[in-house]
Amino acid sequence: MVVQAYEIKRGLNGYLSGAPGDHPRSLAELIAFNREHAESELRYVWQDGLEAVHRLDFGEREYREALATNHRLSRAEGIDAVLRQYRLDALVMPTTGPPAKIDLIRGDSHGGGASTPAALAGYPAISVPAGFAFGLPVGLTFMGTAWSEPVLLRLAYAYEQAGRVRRRPAYREADVGF
Repeated sequence: MVVQAYEIKRGLNGYLSGAPGDHPRSLAELIAFNREHAESELRYVWQDGLEAVHRLDFGEREYREALATNHRLSRAEGIDAVLRQYRLDALVMPTTGPPAKIDLIRGDSHGGGASTPAALAGYPAISVPAGFAFGLPVGLTFMGTAWSEPVLLRLAYAYEQAGRVRRRPAYREADVGF
């Protein structure tokens, strides 16, 4: 959480302060703008995450310590350890939990995701179409160690060629909902 909050806050503040045009220049200004225009900006999506990130205040030292811990646990004691112990080229897993359509009343449903270990480690991952569940697309993620992109691309390509499950999306007026 420390790493994510620090990077989001620093990244958004840097982007907003330097981007051309008339808009909020910081995360604090963006949150205030959204509150002032809640009827349009927060009609379907809230900003709880942005406000939580804004409230958290971590310095460079806390960030560097948390980043080092993330890397140790996700690299040497995580992905690298599993690949080495079982002599694997990659880890393969569902990209996310079962899909769900956007629900404007109860909010979105999120069944988890496969990207977290690779994101924490700074390692590559690739997701490819794997089929459909309840009429919605699902994916398969291939994850590897540092510099394993060539292996992951070969594996993902071979899976795509063997599976041939990708279909062009079909949008219907009733699906849009706005």
